Amino acid sequence: MPSPQIRCRPCALVAAWALGAVSVIAIPGQILLGGLSDRIGREWIWTAGCLGFAVSYAAPLALEVWPSNALLYAMVFAQGFFGYTLTSVMGPIVAEIFEGAHYGAIFGTITIALIGGGAAGPWIAGVIHDVTGSYRLAFLLIIAGCLVSSVLIWIAGPRNVRRVPGRERR
Repeated sequence: MPSPQIRCRPCALVAAWALGAVSVIAIPGQILLGGLSDRIGREWIWTAGCLGFAVSYAAPLALEVWPSNALLYAMVFAQGFFGYTLTSVMGPIVAEIFEGAHYGAIFGTITIALIGGGAAGPWIAGVIHDVTGSYRLAFLLIIAGCLVSSVLIWIAGPRNVRRVPGRERR
């Protein structure tokens, strides 16, 4: 089944507002969950962020079957409030695992890899769409990637290197 296309002006306007709302919703999410990561640990917030992105890619798949504004708003909230929280914990995670003289080089390398993935992801999704006529497979691969990332942060275990203040033994 081909991907749905926005064919009407009101639909395009709703899509534009939804896209803009993601960034606005991301601000309090990054502040609140970034601060919460100091209390409960980076892994929990990374997991919440990955799940937020997974939900934001599962929602368009569900929208094909159950079109609704509520599902659209859930997608916007999940991506903004939870998904974009990853940016608030990325620096602290790298600092906790790789602190020391080479932190800058390591953080820079990881950031370049993230930017490369951010650039390649839409291109690969476009190729998948061109081949299959749908974004469905691309979205499923992204959801799987989110789940893998969530598991890997627990394996990397920043909590094993340095306990955040809220998790230290008193």
